[in-house]
Amino acid sequence: MFESKQRIQGYDVASALALFIMVIVNFDLGLARLNDDGLLSKVLDQLQGKGAALFIVLAGVGISLLVKTNLFYYDKIKLWEKQRIVLKQGAFLFVLGLMYLPLWPTDILHYYGFFISIGALLISIRSKSLWILVVILIAVYPLILSYVDLGTGWNWNIKQYNSFWTFNGFLQNLLVNSFYPVVPWVAFVLAGIWLGRQNITNKNNRNLILLLSITIFFLVQMSSFRLGYIALHYTNMPAEDILAIWGTESFPPMPLFMISGISWSFTIILLCVWITEKMNTRDGLSILAKTGQMVFTHYILHVVVGILGVYLLFGKNNLSTEVAFLYAIDFCIVSIIFSMLWSLRFTKGPISMLMGLISKSKITKTGYNENDKKL
Repeated sequence: MFESKQRIQGYDVASALALFIMVIVNFDLGLARLNDDGLLSKVLDQLQGKGAALFIVLAGVGISLLVKTNLFYYDKIKLWEKQRIVLKQGAFLFVLGLMYLPLWPTDILHYYGFFISIGALLISIRSKSLWILVVILIAVYPLILSYVDLGTGWNWNIKQYNSFWTFNGFLQNLLVNSFYPVVPWVAFVLAGIWLGRQNITNKNNRNLILLLSITIFFLVQMSSFRLGYIALHYTNMPAEDILAIWGTESFPPMPLFMISGISWSFTIILLCVWITEKMNTRDGLSILAKTGQMVFTHYILHVVVGILGVYLLFGKNNLSTEVAFLYAIDFCIVSIIFSMLWSLRFTKGPISMLMGLISKSKITKTGYNENDKKL
């Protein structure tokens, strides 16, 4: 989706990292024993939602970069053409995600398709308005939960939403009480759209955003710890409620998690851009970039091949955390090798080819082709 002739490889590397985090977390959730409370398990718990947040922020960055030139000159015709392309891709991913849902109940694809569709419709609003919407989405979610029971429709034992295929259940799950509810998760897309508008090739701009992001991230972590400590020792709130309200866990996506997720995502993206500028493309990062360009393909394969394959052999949640983690690392390595070999023969990844047939365009994913070397 880049309009510029020079591709910013750091975005692709950040996509690869988002993929790896999601693979590691999902392998832990789907394959590791549930009663494991070891150090590695606790570390992996802290990663939950981080890869997905980065994934969605990158979606916003890509949408922004796609229309950046058209928006600057306010070319309404070209702007609408590209909005339609993103809307078609959003519809494709939404349907694909629904088809994929029986295999992986906590899947993100159909939410992702909905998020980028909203992002496409809001692409031309002012940056100030983007942040106003981000604040509203984050602030209103706790108020919504005072009227909507978070557990409605859920069977927590199997992580399945029983009323998903009813009209009311579907809307409630999509908008409020899923693992990736539109309110407030679409805020990640809007924040990404803002980041995509910034000139991050300018070192002063990039360093300022990076410094603010790191500072906000650590302030949120410290605030979470302090507020949780106060609530635990000076109120009668159950520990579970304290963790949900003042923690930075991804479910439910309360304000501290959302702020933490945005600042974390900005930090990772900008660090990837900085590192790829410092390192020569021959130093190995180009291989990671190829993996990031095929993120949809690998995301689908990590469930269809990786997780379901182990289900057939060992059953669900029957591995130790350490074994599941090592298996996830192996899958990531295989993904890198697969991406490298695929790029020797094809200029686009498998899902990119399919999306091209749907949208009649070379544009895919969150701002860049799955394996398009021309950008």
